Amino acid sequence: MRHALALAAATPAAMAAGATSLAAGVPADVALPASGGPAPQAMRGAAPNGAGEAAREPAREAAGDAGPAGSPAEGRGDGGPALRAGAGRAEVVFAPTLYPMEGFVAQHDALAARVLLLDSAGVRTAIAVIDITSMSAALVAGMKAVVAREAALATEQVLICASHTFSAPHVFAPGDSLAGADVAHNDAILQCYTSALSQAAAQAHATLQTATLGYGEGSSRVGVNRDVPTPAGWWLGANDDGYSDPTIGVVRIDGQSGAPLAILLNAAVQPSIMDGSQRSAGGKLITADLAGAAARHIEQHYAGAVAMFLIGAAGDQAPLMQANRHVVRDDGSVTRVDAHEAGFLLVDQLGEKLGSAAARVAAGIKPAQAPTVTLRRDSVQLDARVYISHTPPAGPVASIEYQPAGQTTLPFVLLQLGGLALVGVQPELSASIGAQIRAASPYRQTLVATMVDGAAKYLPERQAYQRTTYEARSSPFAPGAAEAAATAIVAGLRKMKQDHKD
Repeated sequence: MRHALALAAATPAAMAAGATSLAAGVPADVALPASGGPAPQAMRGAAPNGAGEAAREPAREAAGDAGPAGSPAEGRGDGGPALRAGAGRAEVVFAPTLYPMEGFVAQHDALAARVLLLDSAGVRTAIAVIDITSMSAALVAGMKAVVAREAALATEQVLICASHTFSAPHVFAPGDSLAGADVAHNDAILQCYTSALSQAAAQAHATLQTATLGYGEGSSRVGVNRDVPTPAGWWLGANDDGYSDPTIGVVRIDGQSGAPLAILLNAAVQPSIMDGSQRSAGGKLITADLAGAAARHIEQHYAGAVAMFLIGAAGDQAPLMQANRHVVRDDGSVTRVDAHEAGFLLVDQLGEKLGSAAARVAAGIKPAQAPTVTLRRDSVQLDARVYISHTPPAGPVASIEYQPAGQTTLPFVLLQLGGLALVGVQPELSASIGAQIRAASPYRQTLVATMVDGAAKYLPERQAYQRTTYEARSSPFAPGAAEAAATAIVAGLRKMKQDHKD
Protein backbone atom coordinates (compact mmCIF):
# COMPACT_ATOMS: atom_id res chain seq x y z
CA MET A 1 0.00 0.00 0.00
CA ARG A 2 1.38 3.38 -0.96
CA HIS A 3 1.81 6.13 1.58
CA ALA A 4 -0.42 9.14 1.06
CA LEU A 5 1.15 12.19 -0.53
CA ALA A 6 2.55 14.59 2.05
CA LEU A 7 1.95 18.27 1.36
CA ALA A 8 4.82 20.44 2.51
CA ALA A 9 3.87 23.20 4.91
CA ALA A 10 4.88 26.40 3.17
CA THR A 11 6.64 29.14 5.08
CA PRO A 12 5.51 32.73 4.40
CA ALA A 13 8.65 33.30 2.37
CA ALA A 14 8.06 30.16 0.38
CA MET A 15 4.43 31.07 -0.19
CA ALA A 16 5.49 34.44 -1.50
CA ALA A 17 7.66 32.69 -4.04
CA GLY A 18 4.96 30.17 -4.85
CA ALA A 19 7.23 27.52 -3.36
CA THR A 20 5.15 24.54 -2.31
CA SER A 21 6.14 20.96 -2.97
CA LEU A 22 4.88 17.41 -2.84
CA ALA A 23 6.84 14.37 -1.75
CA ALA A 24 5.88 10.75 -2.21
CA GLY A 25 6.76 8.17 0.42
CA VAL A 26 7.19 4.82 -1.32
CA PRO A 27 7.67 1.77 0.94
CA ALA A 28 10.53 -0.56 0.10
CA ASP A 29 8.17 -3.42 -0.72
CA VAL A 30 6.13 -1.53 -3.33
CA ALA A 31 6.66 -2.69 -6.90
CA LEU A 32 7.11 -0.23 -9.70
CA PRO A 33 3.90 0.83 -11.46
CA ALA A 34 3.09 -0.69 -14.83
CA SER A 35 4.52 0.86 -17.97
CA GLY A 36 2.72 3.55 -19.90
CA GLY A 37 3.33 6.24 -17.30
CA PRO A 38 3.86 6.38 -13.53
CA ALA A 39 0.97 5.93 -11.15
CA PRO A 40 -0.29 9.42 -10.29
CA GLN A 41 -0.04 8.85 -6.54
CA ALA A 42 3.64 7.97 -6.93
CA MET A 43 4.63 11.06 -8.89
CA ARG A 44 6.64 13.74 -7.15
CA GLY A 45 5.03 17.14 -7.62
CA ALA A 46 7.02 19.76 -9.45
CA ALA A 47 7.84 22.64 -7.14
CA PRO A 48 6.30 25.76 -8.74
CA ASN A 49 8.76 28.53 -9.48
CA GLY A 50 11.67 26.37 -8.43
CA ALA A 51 11.08 25.49 -4.79
CA GLY A 52 14.46 24.38 -3.52
CA GLU A 53 15.58 22.12 -0.69
CA ALA A 54 14.34 24.45 2.05
CA ALA A 55 10.76 24.00 0.84
CA ARG A 56 11.21 20.23 0.67
CA GLU A 57 12.32 19.76 4.29
CA PRO A 58 8.79 19.64 5.79
CA ALA A 59 7.76 17.16 3.10
CA ARG A 60 10.78 15.02 3.93
CA GLU A 61 9.76 14.84 7.59
CA ALA A 62 6.15 14.01 6.73
CA ALA A 63 7.27 11.29 4.34
CA GLY A 64 9.23 9.59 7.10
CA ASP A 65 12.84 10.64 6.43
CA ALA A 66 14.99 11.19 9.50
CA GLY A 67 15.62 14.68 10.80
CA PRO A 68 13.38 17.57 11.78
CA ALA A 69 12.07 20.06 9.27
CA GLY A 70 14.70 22.62 8.45
CA SER A 71 17.61 20.46 9.56
CA PRO A 72 20.65 20.07 7.30
CA ALA A 73 20.03 17.64 4.49
CA GLU A 74 21.84 14.32 4.53
CA GLY A 75 25.50 15.10 4.21
CA ARG A 76 28.57 15.71 6.25
CA GLY A 77 27.00 17.07 9.43
CA ASP A 78 28.59 19.86 11.44
CA GLY A 79 32.33 19.53 11.76
CA GLY A 80 32.67 17.08 8.89
CA PRO A 81 34.90 17.50 5.85
CA ALA A 82 33.81 20.33 3.59
CA LEU A 83 32.69 19.81 0.02
CA ARG A 84 34.90 21.37 -2.61
CA ALA A 85 33.87 21.92 -6.20
CA GLY A 86 35.29 23.32 -9.40
CA ALA A 87 33.86 23.74 -12.89
CA GLY A 88 35.21 24.37 -16.36
CA ARG A 89 34.00 24.93 -19.90
CA ALA A 90 35.84 24.99 -23.22
CA GLU A 91 34.63 25.20 -26.81
CA VAL A 92 35.29 22.50 -29.38
CA VAL A 93 37.09 24.33 -32.18
CA PHE A 94 37.10 22.75 -35.65
CA ALA A 95 39.67 23.94 -38.17
CA PRO A 96 38.11 25.12 -41.47
CA THR A 97 40.09 22.43 -43.28
CA LEU A 98 38.09 19.71 -41.52
CA TYR A 99 34.92 20.57 -43.45
CA PRO A 100 32.93 18.90 -44.83
CA MET A 101 32.35 16.25 -42.16
CA GLU A 102 29.38 13.88 -42.27
CA GLY A 103 27.43 16.34 -44.38
CA PHE A 104 28.20 19.30 -42.10
CA VAL A 105 29.61 22.19 -44.10
CA ALA A 106 29.95 24.82 -41.36
CA GLN A 107 29.11 25.60 -37.76
CA HIS A 108 26.14 27.62 -36.49
CA ASP A 109 27.06 27.71 -32.80
CA ALA A 110 29.85 26.29 -30.70
CA LEU A 111 29.98 22.81 -29.26
CA ALA A 112 31.53 22.61 -25.81
CA ALA A 113 32.93 20.31 -23.15
CA ARG A 114 31.91 21.05 -19.58
CA VAL A 115 33.28 19.48 -16.40
CA LEU A 116 32.15 19.55 -12.78
CA LEU A 117 34.69 18.32 -10.22
CA LEU A 118 33.59 17.43 -6.69
CA ASP A 119 35.90 16.66 -3.77
CA SER A 120 34.31 15.10 -0.69
CA ALA A 121 36.58 14.00 2.17
CA GLY A 122 39.47 13.78 -0.29
CA VAL A 123 37.59 11.56 -2.75
CA ARG A 124 37.05 13.21 -6.11
CA THR A 125 34.24 12.65 -8.58
CA ALA A 126 33.87 14.32 -11.97
CA ILE A 127 30.94 14.72 -14.34
CA ALA A 128 31.78 15.70 -17.91
CA VAL A 129 29.17 16.66 -20.50
CA ILE A 130 30.32 16.82 -24.11
CA ASP A 131 28.28 18.19 -27.02
CA ILE A 132 28.35 15.04 -29.11
CA THR A 133 25.70 12.62 -30.36
CA SER A 134 26.97 9.45 -28.69
CA MET A 135 30.18 7.72 -27.66
CA SER A 136 31.48 4.17 -27.89
CA ALA A 137 33.03 2.35 -24.93
CA ALA A 138 36.52 2.91 -26.35
CA LEU A 139 35.88 6.63 -26.82
CA VAL A 140 34.49 6.92 -23.28
CA ALA A 141 37.59 5.22 -21.89
CA GLY A 142 39.80 7.74 -23.65
CA MET A 143 37.71 10.67 -22.42
CA LYS A 144 37.84 9.36 -18.85
CA ALA A 145 41.61 9.22 -19.06
CA VAL A 146 41.75 12.86 -20.17
CA VAL A 147 39.61 14.06 -17.26
CA ALA A 148 41.44 11.85 -14.76
CA ARG A 149 44.80 13.22 -15.86
CA GLU A 150 43.81 16.88 -15.77
CA ALA A 151 41.71 16.77 -12.59
CA ALA A 152 43.84 14.31 -10.61
CA LEU A 153 41.32 11.57 -9.87
CA ALA A 154 40.74 7.91 -10.65
CA THR A 155 39.13 7.06 -13.99
CA GLU A 156 36.38 5.04 -12.27
CA GLN A 157 35.30 8.27 -10.53
CA VAL A 158 34.64 10.00 -13.86
CA LEU A 159 31.24 10.09 -15.57
CA ILE A 160 31.31 10.93 -19.28
CA CYS A 161 27.97 12.13 -20.66
CA ALA A 162 26.92 13.00 -24.20
CA SER A 163 24.57 15.95 -24.50
CA HIS A 164 23.14 13.94 -27.41
CA THR A 165 22.87 16.82 -29.86
CA PHE A 166 21.87 15.29 -33.18
CA SER A 167 23.81 17.94 -35.12
CA ALA A 168 27.42 17.08 -34.38
CA PRO A 169 29.85 14.79 -36.20
CA HIS A 170 30.33 11.26 -34.94
CA VAL A 171 33.85 10.50 -33.82
CA PHE A 172 35.61 7.26 -32.95
CA ALA A 173 38.48 6.26 -30.71
CA PRO A 174 41.85 5.64 -32.42
CA GLY A 175 41.73 2.32 -34.25
CA ASP A 176 37.96 2.11 -33.80
CA SER A 177 36.85 3.87 -37.00
CA LEU A 178 34.36 2.32 -39.40
CA ALA A 179 35.69 0.36 -42.35
CA GLY A 180 36.65 2.67 -45.20
CA ALA A 181 36.62 5.77 -43.01
CA ASP A 182 39.25 8.50 -43.30
CA VAL A 183 41.23 7.68 -40.16
CA ALA A 184 43.34 10.84 -40.25
CA HIS A 185 40.21 12.98 -40.59
CA ASN A 186 38.52 11.17 -37.68
CA ASP A 187 41.58 11.54 -35.48
CA ALA A 188 41.78 15.26 -36.22
CA ILE A 189 38.14 15.71 -35.18
CA LEU A 190 38.78 13.63 -32.06
CA GLN A 191 41.69 15.89 -31.16
CA CYS A 192 39.34 18.88 -31.23
CA TYR A 193 37.09 17.19 -28.68
CA THR A 194 39.88 15.95 -26.41
CA SER A 195 41.55 19.36 -26.43
CA ALA A 196 38.33 21.03 -25.26
CA LEU A 197 37.74 18.37 -22.62
CA SER A 198 41.31 18.70 -21.37
CA GLN A 199 40.91 22.47 -21.00
CA ALA A 200 37.56 22.15 -19.22
CA ALA A 201 38.89 19.54 -16.79
CA ALA A 202 41.97 21.65 -16.06
CA GLN A 203 39.73 24.64 -15.32
CA ALA A 204 37.59 22.55 -12.99
CA HIS A 205 40.71 21.43 -11.13
CA ALA A 206 42.10 24.96 -10.94
CA THR A 207 38.85 26.38 -9.53
CA LEU A 208 38.36 23.83 -6.73
CA GLN A 209 36.97 25.71 -3.73
CA THR A 210 34.73 25.28 -0.72
CA ALA A 211 31.20 24.80 -2.02
CA THR A 212 27.61 24.20 -1.01
CA LEU A 213 24.91 22.37 -2.89
CA GLY A 214 21.15 22.50 -3.23
CA TYR A 215 18.55 21.14 -5.59
CA GLY A 216 14.99 21.61 -6.75
CA GLU A 217 12.42 20.68 -9.37
CA GLY A 218 10.30 22.60 -11.83
CA SER A 219 8.71 22.00 -15.20
CA SER A 220 9.19 23.10 -18.79
CA ARG A 221 7.01 21.87 -21.63
CA VAL A 222 9.60 21.95 -24.40
CA GLY A 223 9.16 18.31 -25.37
CA VAL A 224 6.50 16.05 -26.84
CA ASN A 225 6.07 12.31 -27.27
CA ARG A 226 7.49 11.48 -30.70
CA ASP A 227 5.71 8.16 -31.33
CA VAL A 228 2.71 8.66 -33.62
CA PRO A 229 0.26 6.13 -35.10
CA THR A 230 -0.07 5.90 -38.88
CA PRO A 231 -2.13 3.55 -41.08
CA ALA A 232 1.02 1.51 -41.68
CA GLY A 233 2.17 1.40 -38.06
CA TRP A 234 3.84 3.66 -35.53
CA TRP A 235 6.40 6.22 -36.69
CA LEU A 236 8.02 9.48 -35.67
CA GLY A 237 6.33 12.85 -35.24
CA ALA A 238 4.66 14.84 -32.46
CA ASN A 239 1.99 13.06 -30.44
CA ASP A 240 0.28 15.43 -28.01
CA ASP A 241 -1.74 12.51 -26.64
CA GLY A 242 1.34 10.45 -25.80
CA TYR A 243 3.04 10.42 -22.41
CA SER A 244 5.55 13.21 -21.84
CA ASP A 245 7.36 14.27 -18.67
CA PRO A 246 7.86 18.04 -18.30
CA THR A 247 9.73 17.71 -14.99
CA ILE A 248 13.15 19.34 -14.86
CA GLY A 249 15.63 18.65 -12.09
CA VAL A 250 18.13 21.34 -11.20
CA VAL A 251 21.24 21.15 -9.01
CA ARG A 252 22.92 24.36 -7.91
CA ILE A 253 26.49 24.36 -6.63
CA ASP A 254 27.65 27.64 -5.11
CA GLY A 255 31.30 28.56 -4.67
CA GLN A 256 32.91 30.23 -1.68
CA SER A 257 31.65 33.65 -2.82
CA GLY A 258 28.05 32.44 -2.58
CA ALA A 259 27.51 32.78 -6.33
CA PRO A 260 26.63 29.79 -8.53
CA LEU A 261 29.68 27.87 -9.66
CA ALA A 262 27.74 25.24 -11.63
CA ILE A 263 24.13 24.46 -12.54
CA LEU A 264 23.05 20.97 -13.59
CA LEU A 265 19.87 20.68 -15.66
CA ASN A 266 18.18 17.30 -16.16
CA ALA A 267 15.35 17.22 -18.72
CA ALA A 268 13.63 14.43 -20.66
CA VAL A 269 13.90 15.82 -24.18
CA GLN A 270 16.27 15.11 -27.07
CA PRO A 271 18.37 18.00 -28.43
CA SER A 272 17.16 17.31 -31.97
CA ILE A 273 15.49 20.49 -33.22
CA MET A 274 17.87 20.64 -36.20
CA ASP A 275 18.04 16.89 -36.78
CA GLY A 276 18.55 16.29 -40.50
CA SER A 277 17.86 19.92 -41.42
CA GLN A 278 19.75 21.31 -44.41
CA ARG A 279 20.60 24.86 -45.37
CA SER A 280 18.65 26.25 -48.30
CA ALA A 281 21.90 26.04 -50.25
CA GLY A 282 22.54 22.50 -49.07
CA GLY A 283 24.67 21.04 -46.30
CA LYS A 284 24.06 20.83 -42.57
CA LEU A 285 25.28 23.18 -39.83
CA ILE A 286 26.84 21.97 -36.59
CA THR A 287 24.94 23.06 -33.49
CA ALA A 288 24.71 22.15 -29.82
CA ASP A 289 20.95 22.43 -30.41
CA LEU A 290 18.51 22.63 -27.51
CA ALA A 291 21.06 21.43 -24.94
CA GLY A 292 23.56 24.11 -25.88
CA ALA A 293 20.99 26.89 -26.17
CA ALA A 294 19.55 26.12 -22.72
CA ALA A 295 23.01 25.89 -21.15
CA ARG A 296 24.13 29.16 -22.72
CA HIS A 297 20.99 30.91 -21.44
CA ILE A 298 21.73 29.74 -17.89
CA GLU A 299 25.38 30.78 -18.20
CA GLN A 300 24.34 34.23 -19.37
CA HIS A 301 21.89 34.51 -16.47
CA TYR A 302 24.49 33.40 -13.92
CA ALA A 303 27.69 34.98 -15.19
CA GLY A 304 30.70 32.83 -14.41
CA ALA A 305 28.72 29.64 -13.81
CA VAL A 306 29.05 26.49 -15.91
CA ALA A 307 25.69 25.01 -16.95
CA MET A 308 25.51 21.32 -17.82
CA PHE A 309 22.63 19.62 -19.65
CA LEU A 310 22.06 16.02 -18.55
CA ILE A 311 19.66 14.38 -20.97
CA GLY A 312 16.95 12.48 -19.13
CA ALA A 313 14.71 9.58 -20.11
CA ALA A 314 14.07 10.99 -23.58
CA GLY A 315 14.07 7.97 -25.88
CA ASP A 316 10.51 8.71 -26.97
CA GLN A 317 10.66 12.49 -26.51
CA ALA A 318 11.35 15.07 -29.24
CA PRO A 319 11.45 18.86 -29.00
CA LEU A 320 8.02 20.46 -29.19
CA MET A 321 8.90 21.71 -32.68
CA GLN A 322 11.60 20.61 -35.12
CA ALA A 323 13.11 22.29 -38.17
CA ASN A 324 12.88 19.17 -40.33
CA ARG A 325 9.59 17.86 -39.00
CA HIS A 326 7.99 14.49 -39.62
CA VAL A 327 4.63 14.62 -41.39
CA VAL A 328 1.99 11.93 -41.97
CA ARG A 329 0.19 12.61 -45.27
CA ASP A 330 -3.55 12.15 -45.77
CA ASP A 331 -2.89 8.89 -47.63
CA GLY A 332 -0.94 7.55 -44.64
CA SER A 333 2.52 7.89 -46.16
CA VAL A 334 5.21 9.73 -44.24
CA THR A 335 7.65 12.46 -45.21
CA ARG A 336 9.65 15.32 -43.70
CA VAL A 337 9.30 19.07 -44.27
CA ASP A 338 12.39 21.22 -43.71
CA ALA A 339 12.33 24.85 -42.58
CA HIS A 340 16.10 25.09 -43.25
CA GLU A 341 17.91 27.99 -41.53
CA ALA A 342 14.64 29.30 -40.06
CA GLY A 343 14.78 26.31 -37.74
CA PHE A 344 17.43 28.02 -35.64
CA LEU A 345 14.74 30.38 -34.39
CA LEU A 346 13.18 27.32 -32.76
CA VAL A 347 16.52 26.48 -31.16
CA ASP A 348 16.72 29.98 -29.70
CA GLN A 349 13.12 30.05 -28.50
CA LEU A 350 12.95 26.58 -26.97
CA GLY A 351 16.46 26.94 -25.55
CA GLU A 352 15.45 30.19 -23.88
CA LYS A 353 12.25 28.58 -22.58
CA LEU A 354 14.08 25.62 -21.05
CA GLY A 355 17.01 27.68 -19.79
CA SER A 356 14.69 30.26 -18.22
CA ALA A 357 12.75 27.55 -16.41
CA ALA A 358 15.98 26.11 -15.03
CA ALA A 359 17.17 29.56 -13.94
CA ARG A 360 13.89 30.12 -12.09
CA VAL A 361 14.30 26.84 -10.26
CA ALA A 362 17.92 27.68 -9.44
CA ALA A 363 16.88 31.06 -8.05
CA GLY A 364 14.62 29.31 -5.53
CA ILE A 365 17.38 26.98 -4.34
CA LYS A 366 19.32 28.04 -1.25
CA PRO A 367 22.42 25.84 -1.21
CA ALA A 368 23.25 25.06 2.39
CA GLN A 369 24.62 21.54 2.24
CA ALA A 370 28.11 20.19 1.98
CA PRO A 371 27.02 16.60 1.37
CA THR A 372 29.10 13.49 1.20
CA VAL A 373 29.47 12.38 -2.42
CA THR A 374 29.14 8.66 -3.06
CA LEU A 375 29.51 6.97 -6.46
CA ARG A 376 28.48 3.38 -7.03
CA ARG A 377 28.69 1.26 -10.15
CA ASP A 378 26.39 -1.71 -10.60
CA SER A 379 24.81 -3.77 -13.36
CA VAL A 380 21.81 -5.94 -14.16
CA GLN A 381 21.32 -8.82 -16.59
CA LEU A 382 18.57 -8.17 -19.13
CA ASP A 383 17.00 -10.28 -21.85
CA ALA A 384 18.30 -9.44 -25.32
CA ARG A 385 17.05 -10.00 -28.87
CA VAL A 386 18.19 -9.58 -32.48
CA TYR A 387 16.53 -9.06 -35.85
CA ILE A 388 15.73 -12.21 -37.78
CA SER A 389 16.33 -10.13 -40.91
CA HIS A 390 19.66 -8.35 -41.24
CA THR A 391 18.00 -5.46 -43.06
CA PRO A 392 15.36 -3.80 -40.89
CA PRO A 393 12.76 -1.89 -42.91
CA ALA A 394 12.57 1.90 -43.10
CA GLY A 395 9.39 3.78 -42.23
CA PRO A 396 6.40 2.62 -40.19
CA VAL A 397 5.60 -1.08 -39.98
CA ALA A 398 3.03 -3.12 -38.06
CA SER A 399 5.53 -5.66 -36.75
CA ILE A 400 9.09 -6.93 -37.07
CA GLU A 401 10.35 -10.42 -36.31
CA TYR A 402 13.08 -10.95 -33.73
CA GLN A 403 14.65 -13.90 -32.02
CA PRO A 404 15.97 -14.23 -28.45
CA ALA A 405 19.67 -13.53 -27.97
CA GLY A 406 20.27 -14.64 -24.40
CA GLN A 407 21.09 -11.98 -21.86
CA THR A 408 23.15 -8.83 -21.92
CA THR A 409 24.66 -6.74 -19.14
CA LEU A 410 23.33 -3.25 -18.48
CA PRO A 411 25.74 -1.21 -16.35
CA PHE A 412 24.38 1.71 -14.34
CA VAL A 413 25.84 4.31 -12.01
CA LEU A 414 24.36 5.77 -8.84
CA LEU A 415 25.68 9.06 -7.50
CA GLN A 416 24.53 10.28 -4.09
CA LEU A 417 24.85 13.95 -3.22
CA GLY A 418 23.35 14.00 0.26
CA GLY A 419 19.58 13.78 -0.21
CA LEU A 420 19.90 13.83 -4.01
CA ALA A 421 20.56 10.81 -6.20
CA LEU A 422 21.66 10.76 -9.83
CA VAL A 423 21.01 7.61 -11.86
CA GLY A 424 23.07 7.17 -15.01
CA VAL A 425 22.53 4.60 -17.78
CA GLN A 426 23.82 4.16 -21.33
CA PRO A 427 20.62 3.48 -23.33
CA GLU A 428 17.84 5.96 -23.94
CA LEU A 429 14.88 5.17 -21.68
CA SER A 430 11.22 5.91 -22.32
CA ALA A 431 10.06 8.95 -20.37
CA SER A 432 7.63 6.86 -18.33
CA ILE A 433 10.44 4.57 -17.15
CA GLY A 434 12.45 7.54 -15.91
CA ALA A 435 9.40 8.88 -14.09
CA GLN A 436 8.79 5.49 -12.48
CA ILE A 437 12.36 5.37 -11.17
CA ARG A 438 12.02 8.85 -9.70
CA ALA A 439 8.68 8.02 -8.10
CA ALA A 440 9.97 4.85 -6.42
CA SER A 441 13.33 6.30 -5.36
CA PRO A 442 13.93 6.63 -1.60
CA TYR A 443 15.72 9.95 -2.14
CA ARG A 444 14.05 13.32 -1.79
CA GLN A 445 15.00 14.11 -5.37
CA THR A 446 16.30 11.81 -8.08
CA LEU A 447 17.70 12.70 -11.49
CA VAL A 448 17.66 10.08 -14.23
CA ALA A 449 20.30 10.65 -16.91
CA THR A 450 20.94 8.64 -20.06
CA MET A 451 23.88 8.51 -22.50
CA VAL A 452 26.14 8.17 -19.44
CA ASP A 453 29.47 6.38 -19.95
CA GLY A 454 28.50 5.23 -23.42
CA ALA A 455 25.45 4.39 -25.50
CA ALA A 456 23.30 1.28 -25.99
CA LYS A 457 20.48 2.31 -28.33
CA TYR A 458 17.02 2.29 -26.71
CA LEU A 459 15.52 0.64 -23.63
CA PRO A 460 11.79 1.37 -24.06
CA GLU A 461 8.74 0.52 -22.00
CA ARG A 462 6.81 -2.67 -22.71
CA GLN A 463 3.98 -0.90 -24.57
CA ALA A 464 6.45 0.36 -27.19
CA TYR A 465 7.10 -3.24 -28.29
CA GLN A 466 3.38 -3.89 -28.67
CA ARG A 467 3.19 -0.86 -30.95
CA THR A 468 6.48 -1.54 -32.79
CA THR A 469 7.62 2.05 -32.26
CA TYR A 470 10.90 3.36 -33.62
CA GLU A 471 12.52 2.90 -30.21
CA ALA A 472 11.32 -0.69 -29.81
CA ARG A 473 12.40 -1.78 -33.28
CA SER A 474 15.83 -0.20 -32.71
CA SER A 475 16.34 -1.77 -29.29
CA PRO A 476 18.71 -4.68 -28.61
CA PHE A 477 16.71 -5.45 -25.46
CA ALA A 478 13.67 -7.71 -25.17
CA PRO A 479 10.21 -6.57 -24.00
CA GLY A 480 10.12 -6.13 -20.23
CA ALA A 481 13.83 -5.34 -19.99
CA ALA A 482 13.22 -1.68 -19.13
CA GLU A 483 10.90 -2.58 -16.28
CA ALA A 484 13.45 -5.12 -14.99
CA ALA A 485 16.19 -2.49 -15.19
CA ALA A 486 14.06 0.03 -13.30
CA THR A 487 13.44 -2.49 -10.52
CA ALA A 488 17.18 -3.19 -10.20
CA ILE A 489 18.04 0.51 -10.21
CA VAL A 490 15.52 1.31 -7.47
CA ALA A 491 16.85 -1.61 -5.41
CA GLY A 492 20.34 -0.16 -5.85
CA LEU A 493 19.15 3.26 -4.71
CA ARG A 494 17.55 1.78 -1.59
CA LYS A 495 20.72 -0.14 -0.77
CA MET A 496 22.87 2.96 -1.25
CA LYS A 497 20.62 5.01 1.00
CA GLN A 498 20.71 2.34 3.70
CA ASP A 499 24.50 2.15 3.52
CA HIS A 500 25.09 5.91 3.52
CA LYS A 501 22.92 7.51 6.17
CA ASP A 502 25.20 10.41 6.99
